[in-house]
Amino acid sequence: MVFVALLSRDGRLALVADYLPGVPPRWVLPSGSVRATETYREAAVRVLRDAVGAMPVRGGAVEGCRWAQVPVPVGRSRREAHVFVFRLAEAGDPPDHLSWRGTTRWAGPEQWQELRAWCDLPNVDVLLTGYLEGWIPDGRITLEP
Repeated sequence: MVFVALLSRDGRLALVADYLPGVPPRWVLPSGSVRATETYREAAVRVLRDAVGAMPVRGGAVEGCRWAQVPVPVGRSRREAHVFVFRLAEAGDPPDHLSWRGTTRWAGPEQWQELRAWCDLPNVDVLLTGYLEGWIPDGRITLEP
């Protein structure tokens, strides 16, 4: 599973509505599965392109990774969750709506802690804050199990 953390130039995060029958919508990061022929980064770029179309973006060099919480059958790869950080390349207000399913909302850093429960990604708020502030080094960062 890959998650796309798309940040606006002013540091707000794109969240999309996740609609489940009979439940109020949750605000989550755009996400998708990894195809057999893709790397995690290639899958993230595909999900990003589904979300933003041709809008110019810059890829960050930070990747958050969470290992599987549940046992995986013998002979199968571990289920992982990877978070890739991207930034809008253009200045100005971010678009009101992304082409990825549903409604779009741009959330400031004070709202990021809620993502831990929404996306089951521990410390994703710390990963994003560290990325913006520059104290998370480039490369893969392991998020708490």
